[in-house]
Amino acid sequence: MKLLFWLPFLLVHLARTGSTQKSESCLLQPKVMWNKLGQTAVLSCKVNKNCSAADLQFKWFVVKEGSHEHLKLTERHSLNIESLQIRSLNVSDTGIYLCAAKETKGAQCCLPFVGEGTALIVGERAKLRERNLLLWLSFTLLAIYSLALVALIILRKHGCNLTFSKKTSKTQTDTLRNKTQFRDVLQELHSRRNLNKRKQSTSRNGTQVEAVSVDVNISTDDIYQNV
Repeated sequence: MKLLFWLPFLLVHLARTGSTQKSESCLLQPKVMWNKLGQTAVLSCKVNKNCSAADLQFKWFVVKEGSHEHLKLTERHSLNIESLQIRSLNVSDTGIYLCAAKETKGAQCCLPFVGEGTALIVGERAKLRERNLLLWLSFTLLAIYSLALVALIILRKHGCNLTFSKKTSKTQTDTLRNKTQFRDVLQELHSRRNLNKRKQSTSRNGTQVEAVSVDVNISTDDIYQNV
């Protein structure tokens, strides 16, 4: 029955962003505690000097992933007036520990104080930092590799286009050069052909002149003989 009395106040404290100013300020708890495996953790829950409270009854609650419940005390737990001691820590002890206190006497007996909670983290801090560092390094290397791969693809594509354009321009230049050379050869052949034709016509004309001169000479001799 006592646990049922405490539980609604805890749920109200967790559901709201904060409780009353009194419950927020009267119980002081450290924010975060780091402890190694196998060590002993001492979670303090001190009463603020500005709060007038006497004969307080303390209760501890633990909030873990997917659950929040009253802390079940075992052989590893020791509950003092303003502190909770946990021995032989293991990973399952990681969680947020809330301290609550209720006045057993006075007019405010039914308004318990609830602390803001202490986050207990069990594990090697150096290992956790190293793990986070390795995770960030892996992410950075992956990002650099992705950027390098994209840059390589772009450069490769641009290089292929540039090589293709160079090959195309070279092919066009070679084709133009071959056409020019072929045209020059044709012109040379045509010139030689015309020259040969001219020589042949000249030689034919010379032969005809000689034949005419011979005929003239023969006819002249005949004339002289007849005379």
